[in-house]
Amino acid sequence: MEAKIIINRDQLLEISERKVKLLQSVISQFEYIESNPVFIEEISEAYLDLDLSETELINEEEKKIACPECAFECCQIHSFCMACGAKLPNPFGMAV
Repeated sequence: MEAKIIINRDQLLEISERKVKLLQSVISQFEYIESNPVFIEEISEAYLDLDLSETELINEEEKKIACPECAFECCQIHSFCMACGAKLPNPFGMAV
């Protein structure tokens, strides 16, 4: 994850600056925003969108393995297939 943060630092900085501007706007107009549920919803959505963009830039992609029974792609951290329930092989070779 550290490498993704370094690689995407400019985009992450831009997102952080946009979050700060949004929050400063909320603070400066708090009384007006507080009495208007539409603004509250719009501000919440805008902040969550920025937060999601930031998260997408730093999260590592989950490693996947194919289920030996149905070939469904499962996250490597699962013990059982989420589609058919079959036991998945342990990719680390350890008994579970």
